[in-house]
This record gives sequence, structure tokens and C-alpha cells, in this order.
Amino acid sequence: MASTNHAIVFGAAGLLGWATLNQLLSPTSPFSRITAILNRPVSESDLHLPPAPDRPALEIASGINLLQGTAGDLAKQLKEKVPDVESITHVFYFVFSPFNGDHVEECNQNCDMVRRVVDALNTLALNLQSFIYPGGSRGYGTYIPGGIFQPPLTESMADTLPEDYAKTVAYPWIRKILNDASKGRSWTWSELCPDAVIGFTPNGSAFSLALHWAQYLSLYAYNHRHQLSEGKEVEVPYPGNEAGYRSLFTPVSGPILGKIAIHAALNPGTCGGKVINMLDKDKPVSASDLWPGIAAWFGLKGVGLVGDDDKLKPGEYIEKYRHLFAENGKPKALACGVGAGNKQLDSFGWWLVFDRQFSSERLRSVGFMEQRDPLEGWMEAFEQFREAGIIF
Repeated sequence: MASTNHAIVFGAAGLLGWATLNQLLSPTSPFSRITAILNRPVSESDLHLPPAPDRPALEIASGINLLQGTAGDLAKQLKEKVPDVESITHVFYFVFSPFNGDHVEECNQNCDMVRRVVDALNTLALNLQSFIYPGGSRGYGTYIPGGIFQPPLTESMADTLPEDYAKTVAYPWIRKILNDASKGRSWTWSELCPDAVIGFTPNGSAFSLALHWAQYLSLYAYNHRHQLSEGKEVEVPYPGNEAGYRSLFTPVSGPILGKIAIHAALNPGTCGGKVINMLDKDKPVSASDLWPGIAAWFGLKGVGLVGDDDKLKPGEYIEKYRHLFAENGKPKALACGVGAGNKQLDSFGWWLVFDRQFSSERLRSVGFMEQRDPLEGWMEAFEQFREAGIIF
């Protein structure tokens, strides 16, 4: 029997949204229809999605701004722009709007967006079954120096944040909004919690460590191309300190993230009403495990900290040499870099200097068993960035 599942993906061109959209469009997808919601228009070819013949039907609706208007205004827009909006069965909400460093206002703004979306869909999509959205490591207190909890970080910790810190984190408040909105209805929610998300973004990203380092290392290798062509070894030190190089974490690659999101959406009985960690592999890794392989993809030798206080951070290096992309036939690289999170990503190796690995116990208990080598996600993303003309 053909599937009647209709998924709507908000933020479909972003880091998490694109990863999920890409998996939804696979030939084995359990969905018959997908609607991708974008704020700014992006052509289908620029989204770099799987080829059309073997995938579910796709509609792209752009020009939908979740930051403004009422739930009624949004419902009207969705009704106008989404064919058969009433048939939507699963929501994948991957929108997050930063707010100039004011985390309290950022929290309020993102809660308001979720409220508008869910209120609009409650009036339109009466067959809704699940609402999937992402949390993040901020919900475990990692924005406080040294963190709050001892790892492995388990989902029960998400409800025990100190009050002053919780005001700056949208996730607990979104859970309350969705609990209230789903009361007495046929749908439920799941909050999927990743740490570092390693994946492809067709349109740039506000916070993509893989893209940030890809452009940095791409330019670094280009500037040392003569030494490399002569077979000389070119070292590139890790952008951080020794503690940052050795601290443990649990990244998740785009494909695994997308698969977990779909698994949670299709299993509301076991995943509904839960926070669920996302990760590639049960065993945590450190940057010291990954950096040599990451650098090697660009022909470089990745090494630990080598007295590099005078060296430019990745974002500074990109800013200094980004003109080389346009001058060498890669104009798209200029438009598709990291945005608002540039400084935060630059500080990654100096700021996250404590172990912060996630527990995989709940993820396995709800039936998601797939694992992969975390380094594979980096290699895959780099290849996609290169094919898209975003790096050399």
C-alpha cells in the first residue's frame, strides 16, 4: 500500500533541515510527499538534492517568514503556498534565529516562532502525528565555562537547569509550548538533541563547524599548493588549546541526524514526549582523534597546538584570503560561508575544553541502532562542499 505520509520541513536549506530533507527524499523514503519551507528563495538545483526520478514528490515553498505576523497570518500563508496543507502528517521544524548575543531575547523570539507554527498547523493539519524539532548542547549547560553536569550527558538533565541559565535556553520552554498545544490532540513531539552537527549546507550556515573548517583548510592548502605539489609536508596546527584538543564529545553527521529524525517521527509511541540525544557512535571522540584525518583530506598534516598564538584563527584566515575563491572560479564560496556564528566557531577549540559526551542509552532504547565512524561525516561533507563549489 502506498504511503500517505506528508512531511513538511521548516528550515529546509539549513544544516539540520537539509540533512533531514535529503534523507526524506531517498528512494526508500516512507513518505510520499515532502514540502520544503524556505525563508529566502533557493532553486531546486542549488539545493543539491537527490535526483527526481527515484524520490517522493517535492514541493518547495519560499518567502515564508516565521518571525513576523500572527499564527493566523502564518496559517493563511501556508494554505496559499503549500498544496494540500491539510494532508500534512509529520512536521520537521529546524529553524533557529540568533539575536545579537542577547540570549534571553533569543529564547523569547524562538519560542514565539514555534508557537506561531504549531498554532497555525493545529488549525490546518488535523491528521498531524508528530512534531520533530532540535534541542542542543546548550540545553545541557555547555555555554557555562566547564559545563554544569558530569558526562555522559543524559536527557533527564535537560529538565534540571539552573533558573538563571534556563532563561537563556529556548528548549525547556518549547517543550512546554508543545505539551500545551498537543494536549487532547492526535500528535506528539520529540526533541532531538545533537552536539556538533557535521554536514552539508547548500546555502551557507550560521553555525557549521564543518563548513568553517572546510573553507579554512581549503584556503590553507591553496596557499601552500606549491609545497604540496613538490611532495613537501605542510603542517596545520589545531585551532585551539591542548585541553580543547583532548576533550571528549559526540558529534553527529547529517545522514545519521536525518535518519534519527525520521525514526522519531514514525515512532511517536516510543519517541513521543521525549528528549533524545543524537550521535554517530556510542564511543566519544576528541579533536585529537579527528583533526589529523580532517586535515589529510586537504593534503595537509594536522597536528596539535604548536605555539601558534600569533596565527590567525580560521575565521580571520578566511577573511584575509577569501578573495582567492572568487579569483579562482569559486564565487559561490563567498556567498556560502559561515554567518553569525563565525566568532563562536573560532573559539570552539579554546572554549569547549571539558568533556561533554552525550549518552546514547535512550537513543538505542527507542530502537535506533545505526552507528558510523564520526570521521566519515566530515569526509562526506567536504566532498559535498567541493562538488557545490563552496571550497577548492
